Amino acid sequence: MMRIVEKIVLQCLGYRKGERILIVTDDELKEIAEIFYQGIKNLGIEVLMLLIIPRKMHGEEPPPEVASALKSTDIALLVTAKSLSHTQARQIASQRYGVRIASLPGINRDIFRRSLDIDYEKLKKRTDDFSRMFNSGERVEVRTGKGTDLSFSIKGRKIFADNGLYIKRGAFGNLPAGEVCLAPREGTTQGILVIDASFAGLGKLKKPIQLRIKNGYVREISDLRLKRLLANLGKSALNIAEFGIGLNPRAKVSGNVLEDEKVIGTAHIALGNNLSFGGKVKAKCHLDGVFFKPLVWLDGKKII
Repeated sequence: MMRIVEKIVLQCLGYRKGERILIVTDDELKEIAEIFYQGIKNLGIEVLMLLIIPRKMHGEEPPPEVASALKSTDIALLVTAKSLSHTQARQIASQRYGVRIASLPGINRDIFRRSLDIDYEKLKKRTDDFSRMFNSGERVEVRTGKGTDLSFSIKGRKIFADNGLYIKRGAFGNLPAGEVCLAPREGTTQGILVIDASFAGLGKLKKPIQLRIKNGYVREISDLRLKRLLANLGKSALNIAEFGIGLNPRAKVSGNVLEDEKVIGTAHIALGNNLSFGGKVKAKCHLDGVFFKPLVWLDGKKII
């Protein structure tokens, strides 16, 4: 595992001599964070680890002390049970202060060994190919054999290519890496979405969840657990925030959305906050639902 830590620090995050690394973790993932801490320390790199109380929801803000620490480091690893990816603390550190950040929400030892140890240059080529296609398009349609039938506009929206190489100033992404994603234009998503792989907060699904979507917001939900999860988060939590496609060759559906959304042969739709993707909706959550075997059309041309 130490070899993988070295690969992440030197190749994925592009460590430069004299830089400092911050690890933010919580009680649930402290053991994994300590693997990174020991590996980074063994490389002779200055490293600081902050331990926080686990957040209740993906996208919930960390304590202000964490937000402050993120601004004053060069590189950060967010090793937490709930994702900090779509928080203001992370966005400000990346966008205003140029911190290079990798987020690893919910990672475990199996995912660590399996999905982090990949050829990142080959992954970059795959994500670049898809990025070129989507950046030239305006309208997307998605269907599956289970009943998904969606359409939405991506006009003016830029694709986010999560290739695992976060070496430029302010670069950010998830590890495991391996997806291309974007924020559909607000108010344009229409149709039916059937999630049959996994959903953030619910894990691997035994029964598909059907969502009816109108004018960019979820109107009906077939699953009682998901209704309860979203019940007190307001209308913004029902926003169609993200569409993405998995491209990691070693990822598999395990019930952990961090890995599931990167699996080749899947796509995902997220609800809630889309500010990180160039959208306009601020919400208290960002929750991904992963589904199998998507058929995707871009401006009427079948691309998957």
